[in-house]
Amino acid sequence: MVGLFLMGILLWSLVIAAAILAFIGLWKRSWKALAWSGAAVLLPTLLISMDGQGVWFRLAILLPLLLFAGAFLMKHQKTQSL
Repeated sequence: MVGLFLMGILLWSLVIAAAILAFIGLWKRSWKALAWSGAAVLLPTLLISMDGQGVWFRLAILLPLLLFAGAFLMKHQKTQSL
C-alpha cells in the first residue's frame, strides 16, 4: 500500500514539474526548459499509453513528443538568428 502511494506521489510530482517547466519554457522561450518538461512527463504518459486499451490512451504519448518538437524548433530558431 505504501509503495502505491509513493508511486502516485512520484508520478504526480513529475506531471506538476513538467507543467511548470513547460510554462517557463514557453514564457521565457527556453528550449532547455521545454526539453526537460518533455523528459519529466515522458514516464507518466508512457505508463498511461501502455496500460490503456483505447486509442485515446495511446494518444497520451503525443504530449512529450510535442514538447520535444517545440524544444527542437526553439533551439533551431535561436541558432539561425545568431
